Amino acid sequence: MLAISIAGSSWAHRARVGFKILALAVISIMLFFVTSWIALTILLLGVIILYLLISREVLLKGLYLMRPLLWVVCLIGAFHLFRGEFLTGCIVCLRLVILVSLANFVTLTSRLTDMIELFLWLLSPLKRIGIPVAPIGLALGMVMRFTPVLIKRASQLSESWRARGLKQTNWRIILPLFITVVDDADKVAEALRARGGIGK
Repeated sequence: MLAISIAGSSWAHRARVGFKILALAVISIMLFFVTSWIALTILLLGVIILYLLISREVLLKGLYLMRPLLWVVCLIGAFHLFRGEFLTGCIVCLRLVILVSLANFVTLTSRLTDMIELFLWLLSPLKRIGIPVAPIGLALGMVMRFTPVLIKRASQLSESWRARGLKQTNWRIILPLFITVVDDADKVAEALRARGGIGK
């Protein structure tokens, strides 16, 4: 997730991660009380302007990250269209696009280290009962860091599969994908051991 963040010095980059996530949570709740597709369209335009206020690069990256959502939006729209609920489908799809685009905005303007620090702060009460929080924070950071890497690698394997004349990928890419994941995990473990392991 946080591997896609873009470095910068804008107000969004300078804002605390906790504040951005809290604002995202509040906006997400409030968004479900908006029942007008016109209002939601205006809000979506506002999100686009929000991206542009940072940079054109952030907007283009945000649009790129929305590509996987396109299929979901099409399926939801088709389902509601089949049921004769076109406006309802528009509202649901607009809400989804706004929520995901705002979440991506937080991701693009937040550093991985800041996110891990936030998780460690939230988990700090566990120290009182003897539970080490550093490994948990590291695990969360690793998941966020390597999930997009894993998705990209799976996509590359699928493209290689199709380049060999096979139209559709299947379960055979699981083994090479698994091998690359194990290799990455081994390299990360070596790097952690070289730095003295994980703190408490």
